[in-house]
Amino acid sequence: MDLQTLQEFLDHNVIPKIKRRPKTFLGIAKQPHYENVMSNIYAFYFNVNEVHGMHDLFITSLLELINETTLGKLKNVNEINDFDVDTEVTTIKGGRIDLLLSSQDHAIIIENKVYHTLNNDLQDYWSSIRVIDNNEDNKIGIVLSLNKLNIIHPQFVNITHLDFLKRVIQNSGSYLMEAKDKYVVFLKDFYQNTLNMSKSELDSKELKFYFDNQAKIIEAKDFYFAVRTHVANQVEQVVKLIEEPFILQTPKGKYGERLRFYLSPKNKNLMITVFFNRLLTIERRLILVVELKEGLLQSKEHYKQINFTEEEGFINKPEFYTNGNSRYCHFAEMTYILNDDEVSNLAQFIAEKLNTDGLLSIYRKLNEFIEKSNN
Repeated sequence: MDLQTLQEFLDHNVIPKIKRRPKTFLGIAKQPHYENVMSNIYAFYFNVNEVHGMHDLFITSLLELINETTLGKLKNVNEINDFDVDTEVTTIKGGRIDLLLSSQDHAIIIENKVYHTLNNDLQDYWSSIRVIDNNEDNKIGIVLSLNKLNIIHPQFVNITHLDFLKRVIQNSGSYLMEAKDKYVVFLKDFYQNTLNMSKSELDSKELKFYFDNQAKIIEAKDFYFAVRTHVANQVEQVVKLIEEPFILQTPKGKYGERLRFYLSPKNKNLMITVFFNRLLTIERRLILVVELKEGLLQSKEHYKQINFTEEEGFINKPEFYTNGNSRYCHFAEMTYILNDDEVSNLAQFIAEKLNTDGLLSIYRKLNEFIEKSNN
């Protein structure tokens, strides 16, 4: 690994910061892209008499967008009034219209598309919905989609979910006084969910930066993993440097990248835990903890019988006795900010701190006390 070349690359390039997509309730529920879920949400807000209190916000916003299209200018659907809102409307040929806004005189037929391709029989949808005198100027079809689509059917226009909800948000100001706060929050979350689906996490400029500098970026990534491996190996070597028969335990999954346990061979619910994940950040923070788990937490008060020194008492955590967590609890803790040399010789650093700062002596007193209590 050519460290000088890598350093020059880092000195002369600003790595783009990737903006994480905010989590939404639909995302948490694992339903961010289900068309029927979105249609039901739309139906709720299109209903001017629903409890959201936003009245005609949605239909007004939709009509504005319709009237901005070439086809929409030729239609009379902006006169729609006292309309019903229906989902999953059966067509003549057995299809399903996702969302229908209709009165005796007017109809807006909405096909909701997210990630699926548009292979619906739009003519069947169009023919299945009739208004008085079958006046086609009083009907219009809309394909709501994530991305712009080329709609072949002459009576349908394309509007993206994001353009529609942006217009709703833009128009919402005068409606907020009467709107119910809860449903305003739901609407904002629905908008964010649509924004998440509509825009990729990386734009073309960021992707270009990656491909232009791919080799160096991969080299930097490999270097990061090498440092992480060094840190983990150093943490594991500590058990060989201390005159204590610890059992080394590596947690499974992502926790294995964050910490290691030095377990008591006499009671595996007593341990010293080393949190090292923040060593790889700008903080360079290392945390050493004397920790008790599960069965050892049933009678905390009796640990007050142990005669700790003033130094040991200083790093004991008073909240240990009031913490209601029955799975694990920190008895004593020390935090360190390390320099380059200390990270380089991490095993020796940890071994010295365990011995000199009271953590190891606290662990030993707990270990002895627990053993005597069990006999």
